[in-house]
Amino acid sequence: MTHLLDTHAWIQRALGEPLPPLVEKTLTDHADRLALADISLWEAAKLVELGKLELSVPLAEFFRLALTPELTVLPVTSAIAERVTTLEASGFHKDPADQLIVATALVHQLRLVSDDSRIRQWGKVPLLWRTSRN
Repeated sequence: MTHLLDTHAWIQRALGEPLPPLVEKTLTDHADRLALADISLWEAAKLVELGKLELSVPLAEFFRLALTPELTVLPVTSAIAERVTTLEASGFHKDPADQLIVATALVHQLRLVSDDSRIRQWGKVPLLWRTSRN
């Protein structure tokens, strides 16, 4: 694995919405080495539940289509849980989903595919989105 998709990048890609050209090329080149933190499944479900994400298919069908065989879903491990406990002390924000996603990237030494401004401002995890910000 080389890249961890954040929830929004994963959803955007699964819905066929365009990503920045550099991101799309990199993900295409590394399609067999992509990962997703398991918290992203919960986050997607909550977005649907709260009406912030509208799908043209039921959520279960979206998951079936979006969780492609080459995408590895990474569970929370004790190392990831421990890493989460150090993030706020280093200036990271309190969103638990973002904390788990970032901790997953750090523990597995993956480049995070994200356009989240708070993660970008924190600056302590390798990011892929736009070349001017990385």
